[in-house]
Amino acid sequence: MLAFVGSSIFVAAPLPAAVAQEMAFSRTAEEAAARLAQAFPIIQGSVVGIDADRILIDLGSKQKVYQGMELQVYREGEDVKHPVSGQILGKRDRRIGLLKVVEVKEGFSEATAISRQEGSTITAGDLVRVSHDRMLVALPTIDAGEVKGANVFSLTKDVAIALAKTGRFIVIEEHLIRAALMGEKPSRPESFTDPSTLKTLSEKVRAQLLALGKLSPTDQGVFLDMQVVSISSGAPLTVASVEVGGFQPRRIAAPVAAQAPVLSAKSTPPPFVRVQPQPGEPARAADQSKSLLPETAPVQKPAIASVAGDVQRKPGTPSFLIRGEDASGQSGDQGSKDHLTFELTDALLAVSAGDLDGDRRPEVVGITDSEVIVYRWQDRRLTPIARIGGQPFVRNLHIDVGDVNGGGKAQIFVTALSSVPEGLKLRNSLRSFVLELRGDKLVRIADGLDYFLRLLAGPGIDAPILIAQRMGHPVPFEGPIVRLSWSGERYVEERPLSLPAQVKGLYDFAPLEVVGDQVLEVAAIAEQRIRTFGRGGGSLWEGKDDLGEVDHLAFFHIGDIQNIRPKHGIRSGIPANPEEYADRLVLPRRILVEASPLFGDAKAQLLTLANSTKYGVQVSLGGGPPPSGRVIAYDRRDGTISRGWETVPVEGQVRDVTVLDLNGAGRRELVLLSAVKEKGFAASLKDKSRGIINVFSFTR
Repeated sequence: MLAFVGSSIFVAAPLPAAVAQEMAFSRTAEEAAARLAQAFPIIQGSVVGIDADRILIDLGSKQKVYQGMELQVYREGEDVKHPVSGQILGKRDRRIGLLKVVEVKEGFSEATAISRQEGSTITAGDLVRVSHDRMLVALPTIDAGEVKGANVFSLTKDVAIALAKTGRFIVIEEHLIRAALMGEKPSRPESFTDPSTLKTLSEKVRAQLLALGKLSPTDQGVFLDMQVVSISSGAPLTVASVEVGGFQPRRIAAPVAAQAPVLSAKSTPPPFVRVQPQPGEPARAADQSKSLLPETAPVQKPAIASVAGDVQRKPGTPSFLIRGEDASGQSGDQGSKDHLTFELTDALLAVSAGDLDGDRRPEVVGITDSEVIVYRWQDRRLTPIARIGGQPFVRNLHIDVGDVNGGGKAQIFVTALSSVPEGLKLRNSLRSFVLELRGDKLVRIADGLDYFLRLLAGPGIDAPILIAQRMGHPVPFEGPIVRLSWSGERYVEERPLSLPAQVKGLYDFAPLEVVGDQVLEVAAIAEQRIRTFGRGGGSLWEGKDDLGEVDHLAFFHIGDIQNIRPKHGIRSGIPANPEEYADRLVLPRRILVEASPLFGDAKAQLLTLANSTKYGVQVSLGGGPPPSGRVIAYDRRDGTISRGWETVPVEGQVRDVTVLDLNGAGRRELVLLSAVKEKGFAASLKDKSRGIINVFSFTR
């Protein structure tokens, strides 16, 4: 990153740009927001006297009043009574005007009136305050100033989130500001303070404050300068200047005429320089792609061997993608160049993601057999922040995350199976549950649900739909797939969904076309290939890829003895234990339908998992190729589907995938969970494995 100031250039320290900005901006935004919030303490006082044009109030420096602070003047009105019970609900406040503090003493302050309501006069005994209500602050995109290459959109998003988290502000972001200004963005940041602009923001979006930010390079470093301006008066109220700690600039000589870099045969170009091969010198795709990859965070456990080093990639493809034969994707510069791999302490079976705490940054949630674990993205790693254990003889089978209850925070939906001993036999039943994150604790808001649970999302579905299906016999997935809604206390069963005849279980499909409660077209995995089916159940399209097996969410289904006898040829006079004839079932792999493609120009994309080799004794003993997996994308254009891109192979068998915006900064990450089994025959028998997380970051 370069920043030109006078005859000097500021260059950021040699950290990967995306990493440095992401970490530094997040910390800077939190500190700047905290400082701005301190400038608006919740205080309340009274007018104690009028002296000419000065208004005396009983608030001083002890109450954190400062020169330039603006205070509302109001008068208590009549009581508001409930028409039935007669209970007094509160008082209606009548606003009188707005004051600006001009002189602060220890025990009192002097102020002048900025505005008065028509027909109102400020008198002794009127009340003044900085309201405890959140203040509406307009936040235009931060100005990069002379700091070249800074991702100001990511920084602005960080500041917006940090301001909201203080509890003092409601942020009005750039797109709403543009709408209020009729799509015309002021040509200069300072023109936001024009009286006409302030008046428009006040009238159309009810903004009370305007927050202007700018990056400024100095000899000591790069600083974020934030200034808050009053919408009513246009006067500056407070300023916060915070150093962006991830940038450690140094001064170098002024630039000379640009010329091509001269590299000797033995010199190695820096990682951000793309070198064209000289005549007679063949290019090595793997080496070039390696030089363009950013650094990744260190792996805490022994390093994971790369399986993608020798992959030959077509020119113009992002470093971690392999283009399909008929794909028409974007160039590599428009795609992402970021692939991060690390290991989790817990070997997860499945993952999902959603905003659990309402800060607009999604958390990643994973399940093991017996635990639900919430992770937060911090310093480019997933850090566990909350977990909850299961109950005896209950095994987690499936997880989804989304806001079904409508409270602005996502819930965690876990399908769980109970195998409770009854004498010498086992009996299966569903014991599904729903969790919410409250502080640092996971709380069950529904428990013991007799359903398989799943969240349905896709084209034509504005908000995720909670669907459910009861366990059947002898087939576990039979009967109607119904909607569940939240009544405020519990989940209530509603009408069944209309689905293509091909769909039998609620995990079997991903919706491609939905109208109301009618799912008209679906994608499903059949015979290890992805296919699409229409309303009548007829096959519309079939992919060519053999997707291999996914063996992560498995359970034994125990039928009753009446169904077991004819199936296994057991004579009625011979006793039989149903557990001996239980069927081992594996839940289908997840299919994601992205209305906005992660990469390429398709109308929508289908993402699913593919595994090359199944784990077995042969692999555990050292024979056969090491298992690997990947994500494959299929592009949907005007009703047709074609093979798109795929990720480079990752180590281990792929278990699950989710797509989210880890930083709330407008880019999307593909989070891929794979499993690597410990080596050795004994480990294979005990089914010991490690959970590996791969994060592929896409930018648009």
